[in-house]
Amino acid sequence: MIRALCTRNFSKRPTENTPPKGLKSCRRCRARKNASVKFDADLAKKKAQKNPVRLSVVFCGNDSDNGDVEMQSQPATIVPILLPRAFHQPPVSEPSEESLAAASGSSFSGQPAAFIRDQLESLGPRLLRTVGSVTAEVNSASLPKELAVIVNDLTATNYPTHMLAVYAPVPKNASRASIPQTEVKLYPVHALLMASHCARLGPFLPSPTTDQISTPTSTPSTITLPVRPMCLPSPETFPVLLNYLYLRRQEVLFDAFLPTEPSSEFVDDCNSAEHIISLAKDFGTKFSASTLLIHVKVIQGIWSNACALGVFDEGLWAAIDSCYEVLLNALAIGTPTSSSQA
Repeated sequence: MIRALCTRNFSKRPTENTPPKGLKSCRRCRARKNASVKFDADLAKKKAQKNPVRLSVVFCGNDSDNGDVEMQSQPATIVPILLPRAFHQPPVSEPSEESLAAASGSSFSGQPAAFIRDQLESLGPRLLRTVGSVTAEVNSASLPKELAVIVNDLTATNYPTHMLAVYAPVPKNASRASIPQTEVKLYPVHALLMASHCARLGPFLPSPTTDQISTPTSTPSTITLPVRPMCLPSPETFPVLLNYLYLRRQEVLFDAFLPTEPSSEFVDDCNSAEHIISLAKDFGTKFSASTLLIHVKVIQGIWSNACALGVFDEGLWAAIDSCYEVLLNALAIGTPTSSSQA
């Protein structure tokens, strides 16, 4: 239960789920199905069971990658870091028929989740553009059960059905007096897309837009969306995962997981050990440990959210495994005193 809300997060503005600002090159904008990218869950599980990676990371001053001599001349600090060897995948499961039926409305006739995901994939960019155009205003300090929003996408043909209110869990050891205000961020979504991807997400409540067929308009539309609170281990990385579910393009993940654009060979086959090592050698000589660890934290956040929601998309898990392998090797290259069980 949400005990308190941080009211500064609720204002008249585009909601948090905005489309990506653009991929980094035309080469990466080409359509490419992730279904051809296979994730080796058994291998990832074996790696995850090995000893963690121990690093003695040297941080120099502000640890900048920009070559600033004055910043790099600051006193160095050696910090011990312990990282898992890999991120394991929970047992794969599919969304329940109850969840799919609730999200589909009257159009549901027993279609399996895989079929629904495939049908939604071609609509993803258009749906993401629509939810990215939504603005909302909340004037109260408590989270409402429903919310009036404005859809500014005049070409929208499928309005969002719900508003997710995402927040972090209260720390286990926090006393009642020390519990901070809960920061809540709002994300308009299409329930059917969420339900078809998230096996551990319970059924959505009915929405007035579930069975509504919208048509392009000349002015922004005002609709009412049910609000669904959702506690996630890493709220700050949820927008990346949500964008990926809409677009099903690994480039969205590579942009978030890696400090710079990877090679075209890695993009085409991120499972290749040769491409992973090649990219790790490049990153290990170009980027500081602090920069690499920032991206490790992003991968860990996406992984924890995927586990909590029950997302078992092949492209997602392949990107998590391969990009984390790149960063671990890059850290090892830049940290000669590191050790792990190979």
